[in-house]
Formats: sequence, C-alpha cells, structure tokens
Amino acid sequence: MKYFYFISIILLISVFSIFTSLNSDLIEIDLFFLKIEGISLGFSIVISILFGAIISFILQLPKLFGRKSKVRADKKSENTSS
Repeated sequence: MKYFYFISIILLISVFSIFTSLNSDLIEIDLFFLKIEGISLGFSIVISILFGAIISFILQLPKLFGRKSKVRADKKSENTSS
C-alpha cells in the first residue's frame, strides 16, 4: 500500500502514452472561436480527459477546504438524568 499512488500514476501515464501512439490519425478540432488543425486523435482524447479532471478538481475545492461544523452537545442534558 506504500507505493499504491506511485504505481497507479505510472500505469496511468503508460496507458495514456500507448493510447496516444495507437491513435495517431490527424483530426481537426473546431471550437467556437478557434480552429485547431493537425492534432492527433489520441492526444486530443488524453488532453480532454485531463482537462475534465482539472475542472472536476476545481469544482470540488470548496467541499475539500470547507469547514466541518461540529455538533455541540448540551452539557445540561447530559448531566441530568431522566
């Protein structure tokens, strides 16, 4: 379990590199105001996956760094017996 993240990152990078090399067809990306020509299919798919992961991480930042509210118990209700 010590090297789990290291091994998973190495596997992910190797899968991305294999995926990029196998899909070497050149495509044309047409965005709203930008047209990109001569980019490979595998590279565009890998970049879109990484871009989606970055956006997902940015959207989860408030949840990760938000304060956790602590529930305070009433000391009077704990000390008195019913």
